[in-house]
Amino acid sequence: MTKDNDYKLVALDLDGTLISDDLVISDEVKTAIREAVAQGVVVTLATGRMFSSARQFADELGLSVPLICYQGAMVRHSITEETIYHQPIPYELAREFLTFTQKRGYYTQVYVDDHMYVPSLTEEALYYSGLARVPAQPVGDLMQFIDRPERAPTKLVIVTAEERTLAVLQEMQAAFSDRLYVTRSHPRFTEGVNPACSKGAALAALALALDIPREKVIAIGDNLNDLPMLEWAGLGIGVANAGQAVKETAGYVTHGAISAGVIEALQKFVLK
Repeated sequence: MTKDNDYKLVALDLDGTLISDDLVISDEVKTAIREAVAQGVVVTLATGRMFSSARQFADELGLSVPLICYQGAMVRHSITEETIYHQPIPYELAREFLTFTQKRGYYTQVYVDDHMYVPSLTEEALYYSGLARVPAQPVGDLMQFIDRPERAPTKLVIVTAEERTLAVLQEMQAAFSDRLYVTRSHPRFTEGVNPACSKGAALAALALALDIPREKVIAIGDNLNDLPMLEWAGLGIGVANAGQAVKETAGYVTHGAISAGVIEALQKFVLK
């Protein structure tokens, strides 16, 4: 795989790929992305984050493109805010998810109209809010809050201690099977979205809208929620800090971790 492939679209995961928990985008990454855009390459973000959170990073990078958010459940333009695609969780299924988590005492939060709603301002809520750089809005009983069809959430998130996340993820995947797309986006986050959604499905839809063939698309990620887009893209790249499943799926694994890996990938496959 060489630069002769002339890639036209690059989808970058945020957390664990472009940024770490300090939320800082290095100047070197910004330069590499600007150079790629100057060459005519479309660079977008593909994240589990809500749009209002992802847009902050897009603004910092100077990107004027549709962003893949909520694990692919929403594609919205970073500047115009035009919603190109939005697929919330069916109302009754969201209620079933909340019933399931409440019985097990799992802290859960919901996302409606690009706002994050939480039962109360717990440690979990404040932790997520700090990473997302968006306010957590306490509403008490989440089941009562979404008790109307127009409040069908875009995403549901369980926040646990890191050592519990994998077990919770497996439990939720077993309970909801193909009725809900459940994945891990962060060492502490188990997330559920509409079963028709994934970063891969959203990336495919975006490439089609931009008239860019699959073989001209690169996806770069590190976590389980990145697998669908790494599998779909013409070239899937895992950064050095990625989990084993990502490394086994990727067509190329960088030597550098997080942002250094992104720079390496862009220099090797995109920048001329």
